[in-house]
Amino acid sequence: MNRKDAPEIQIIDKIHTGFPERNGRIFRIDSEEAVFKLEIIYPNAGYGIYKNKFHALYGMDLLLSGTADQSASEISESLDQLGSFVFKNCDYYNASITIYGLSEHLENTLKIVHNSIEKCIYVDNELTVYKNRKISELNINLNKTNFQANRAINDLIFGDNHPYSQKSDEKLIQSIQNSELLEFKKNALTEPYFIYTGPKETTIENTIASFGFDIRGEMPIVIEEKAPVIACSRKLIPVGGSTQNSIRFGKILPSRQDPDYFSLSLMNLVLGGFFGSRLMKNIREEKGLTYGIHSSITPFKKFSLFKISSECNNELSETVKNEIEKEIIQLQTDLISDEELTIARNYMLGSLLRNFDGAFNISERLKAYLELETEQGYYERYFLAINQITPEQIRACANNYLDIKTLNYCVAGEV
Repeated sequence: MNRKDAPEIQIIDKIHTGFPERNGRIFRIDSEEAVFKLEIIYPNAGYGIYKNKFHALYGMDLLLSGTADQSASEISESLDQLGSFVFKNCDYYNASITIYGLSEHLENTLKIVHNSIEKCIYVDNELTVYKNRKISELNINLNKTNFQANRAINDLIFGDNHPYSQKSDEKLIQSIQNSELLEFKKNALTEPYFIYTGPKETTIENTIASFGFDIRGEMPIVIEEKAPVIACSRKLIPVGGSTQNSIRFGKILPSRQDPDYFSLSLMNLVLGGFFGSRLMKNIREEKGLTYGIHSSITPFKKFSLFKISSECNNELSETVKNEIEKEIIQLQTDLISDEELTIARNYMLGSLLRNFDGAFNISERLKAYLELETEQGYYERYFLAINQITPEQIRACANNYLDIKTLNYCVAGEV
């Protein structure tokens, strides 16, 4: 090996996801590790379908907060003794419980978790402590420009009545009752499906069935999401005493099912999706106007959300805004070079491959794949499409979807 010469770049043209076949409501990914990961996923339990999304968010956060027989600390200690860890999550569509532990303790771990969830009563003193912590966190965050800017851009894009932009305040936090959380648990935490990652010797199907879960039923029918409000507006949010401003651009883009989505993803990467992007090179590296800037596309089922985010000194906000718009206009005007396109393409495909490196990573991708009801063969089409995207397609996407007049814009700070 001659270490003075860079290794030859290998073209990535296909991917093997490692996704398993479904056995009833169980997806099984075998690994050689002596540890397991079990995801219990509840469709239609995400905050996006609730009038008050905080019933779902708080209901999941406090699932292991205690029963009539065990306190939260006792539950936590019993899991610690087994070397197990439980992560609770509630996103837009689903709620989930992820259990990590040693394979030899799988059954005992699942017994503790199942009992704690089934008998959870949302103990009053635990709920009070949780509310006080949330109020304290909120009061701290309200003085942060990035928090205020994220709130504002979601308001502009989704409107006041959409779950994604619903905001908490002290009155709302204090109004949450344990009876509302119990109602969420009763109605939402039903008919789960499972993703198991661990040793192939484990009879996970029998273990799950022994706790009364239905593992042979059909996958639950998914409730339709609420459509976002498509708008275009500008907003300034004063945050007193701040030495920096937070800048956000954003708008709604097509979903992953749209023919243009792959081109949009690559266009976003070129614009601001990685460290070698145009926004980073211009605004951070060359002009030193900000420490960090990036753009992103977040997929939902029926749409996707595009954002550009940056922080800068108060007096530089207008300059950063103008430079962002300049980079967008340049994408709309000039064709990207073959070299820049090749670098972006290889980075994108390489990043995706890393997401499938190892059984635990595969399980995370499978969860997102199922949650967004992705069509079969999506990632195979993804690889094929990214390798075939042309500079002309990048420019067309920039013109069709990133018209400056259609971008919502907000600044939080000394404005």
